[in-house]
Amino acid sequence: MHTRRVATMKWNRKVSGFLLAVGAIAAFALAGCGAKNSSNDGGSSKTLTIGFWKGDSPQESKGRNTLFKNFTKATGIKIKQKVYNDYNTQLMTDLVGGTAPDVFYVDSSVLASLQTKGVLEPLNSYMKKDNFKTGDFYTPTYKAFTGNDGKQYGLPKDYSTMGLYYNNDLLKKAGYSASDIPKTDTEFFAFLKKLKTKLPGITPLTISPLLARQMFIMQSTGAKIITKTGKSNLDDPRIIKALQPLVDADAKDKTVRTFKEIGFGSAMDAFGGGKTVFSDEGAWQVSGLKTNFKKLNWGTTEFPTINGKKANMIFTVGWSMNADSKDKSDSWKFIKFVTSKKQSQQYSTTASVLPSRKSVAKAMGLNDDKDMAPFVEAANYATPWIAGVNLDTIQVRYENIIPSAFQGKISLKDALTQATESANKDIDKQK
Repeated sequence: MHTRRVATMKWNRKVSGFLLAVGAIAAFALAGCGAKNSSNDGGSSKTLTIGFWKGDSPQESKGRNTLFKNFTKATGIKIKQKVYNDYNTQLMTDLVGGTAPDVFYVDSSVLASLQTKGVLEPLNSYMKKDNFKTGDFYTPTYKAFTGNDGKQYGLPKDYSTMGLYYNNDLLKKAGYSASDIPKTDTEFFAFLKKLKTKLPGITPLTISPLLARQMFIMQSTGAKIITKTGKSNLDDPRIIKALQPLVDADAKDKTVRTFKEIGFGSAMDAFGGGKTVFSDEGAWQVSGLKTNFKKLNWGTTEFPTINGKKANMIFTVGWSMNADSKDKSDSWKFIKFVTSKKQSQQYSTTASVLPSRKSVAKAMGLNDDKDMAPFVEAANYATPWIAGVNLDTIQVRYENIIPSAFQGKISLKDALTQATESANKDIDKQK
């Protein structure tokens, strides 16, 4: 994520099988299935098992391996790597069988389910004992790993936010420059209409019809996409009102289109191909553009405000401790080490990811990087990609029907009503 690759963080990873099957974990835990002790007495003979998913970029793998080597050098504790090809399924199996790693990656979107099942160790007592300071973490990344009971179940390793990419050449062709991009949502939608008139055959804004992309808009009026009981709340009138301008811009004005509507396989290809002025995508798109569209003249900026307030989405992965680890002291030592300022900077620089610590971002010069600064700034206020234990179910139902609303085949109200009803039926069946 500075000149960067973050696609490997897989924010839209489907976790339904994991969320359903993980319910068995509690029963096994009560039956005495615990993580096997991977430590031995004698300092350097100790070993911790660390779990993560396969599919990282070569840079991320290199950065992580360096973390492991540095930890062993500093503590004498060896690291046994456990790489999962099918992370959700295999981690669940290991948690049930008592063979899960001592420490493992957790995507914020599944934290609620894992916390509810009691498989994550709260870190509060360890942090208190070591007087571990958390103020340097971007607040949204830290809170993404705070359970609904107020306890801390992980520490963030990195993150990605979203931003507004713009094509300088197309803006110039329309008689504008980056400084003319409106700062408020109402003015921005009006600006898109002007661009449509001045640039025939060009789509003013290309989007992806995904809940992970639209949740911050939907919740901008104060409503939440889930109820207090964990049910879908997509049909809340406040959510419909908040999302309606974006849907109307596609269904009625044609100033906003999904990338599939204009014949592309991805938002980056649509933007990189010069067929759209703006693209609302994550920081992961920066490296892709620099690698695959070297001649494109583009820039980035923060999203226009919504109802006068800054808003965005943030996707983060953290380090969490297995509640059944027999090496909790060393596991905490590992988490504390790899999230320290020094090691965070090493990892983030090597892996080309956005660091979860503000001081590290400053040290890396990201606040002054013209391409990355908007994404870094958004980390101060963005909405974490978390919404209870039924997020995946709600996401699937939303994404099944929302394209039809954008295309004008069904009203937004009807679409979100259908999504809500279908999701809640699915949730009831899971009980």
